Amino acid sequence: MLIEFKVANFRSIREMQSLSLVADNIDKDMTSALLDRPLPGLSGLKYLKGAAIYGANASGKSNLIEAINFLAEFVKKSATKLEPGDSTGTEPFKLDHASLLNASEFEITFVTQEIRFVFGVVLTPQRVLEEYLVAYPKGSPQKWYHRTFNESENSYTWATPSTRFKDDKSLRDKTRENNLFLSVGPQWNHPQLSIAFDWFKSSLKVLHLNADNRVNSHFTAQLIKNNPAYYQLVLHLLRNADIGVVDANIKEISTDNVSQNVSPSLVQKLEIKLLHKAEGVESVSLNFDTEESAGTQRFFSLIGPWLEILSNGYTVFVDELETSLHPILVRELLKLLFNSTTNPKGAQVIFSTHNTVLLDSSLLRRDQVWFTEKTPEGATHLYPLTAYQPRKDEALAKGYLAGRYGAIPYLPNGLML
Repeated sequence: MLIEFKVANFRSIREMQSLSLVADNIDKDMTSALLDRPLPGLSGLKYLKGAAIYGANASGKSNLIEAINFLAEFVKKSATKLEPGDSTGTEPFKLDHASLLNASEFEITFVTQEIRFVFGVVLTPQRVLEEYLVAYPKGSPQKWYHRTFNESENSYTWATPSTRFKDDKSLRDKTRENNLFLSVGPQWNHPQLSIAFDWFKSSLKVLHLNADNRVNSHFTAQLIKNNPAYYQLVLHLLRNADIGVVDANIKEISTDNVSQNVSPSLVQKLEIKLLHKAEGVESVSLNFDTEESAGTQRFFSLIGPWLEILSNGYTVFVDELETSLHPILVRELLKLLFNSTTNPKGAQVIFSTHNTVLLDSSLLRRDQVWFTEKTPEGATHLYPLTAYQPRKDEALAKGYLAGRYGAIPYLPNGLML
């Protein structure tokens, strides 16, 4: 479970920006959208199952999602994919010289195996300058490790860790300047570091649904083919989506695979055919790739990952959730997320969108809505709807489009030629 994410000096984000999934206790509406998960040291708090991020084009919505994607990938791969001297891959804010020379900062608070963690890293493209992991298994902080780069000595200083932490000093020498200690430890089966690492590896996901990053339909097809229970769930969602689909047939077909300097061979591919209701006949099957609409393709492709999210309790960031999907379908997917029966393990979805139909107090709580806006200097500012203290009965979509909360394009004279 994600509690909070902070980032500074990454892409369009210059100053520190914070996204919190701690629910507003004053708001008593939509309790189905809350996770009631008691944690030592955080009594009385509840957490959100999701959040929507609105903002004008180029305001930084995607960069916020890319920031957490970068952090997750750096945790998972810095120890195994980066060679000595490789860049860390961070991208500082480029619109002022000082930021370009400064470090990027990331901090994330999350819960896994009933332990709250705070993990932070400060880094430049050349090296990690600071890295820390604090655990709260009983409510009080346990500093598992904290390293900082000492420029004058060209080496790292390691703080004395908690006595509860299994300190293996040999792992320090195995951690290069462009590696994370959190990445190195699990490669050597460090039991405590593996707990935090596994959350990044297995529970935190990022989905890009914009036009350049299609969700692969093969995943949903594979679920249908291999698991009868998933087949029934997928079919139920397809039938209830009002797109005319009555059944789905998935079968393996053999196709030629010809590669340069390699003899031709047969590979197995899944063929998807959705059956549609038709007048005068029982049903008609359409070719998935050439005859189905973009919306039907996208909805089918998204069903599989969505069911996996709900079944496994993942924390997922989704860029442009509404791409090629009707707003009503997006609403229904979110209703599954906010229902304790269909979301028994407390999955969370944080998504960017332009879809104002979702700005509905019957679907989203006021503390689930966030905005991004560009400052005059070109930097991203992230802020919650609750900063405006909207009334309980306020028409949020109307207020947003009227510019009451900012985060919309400023075009005083329209698009003039």
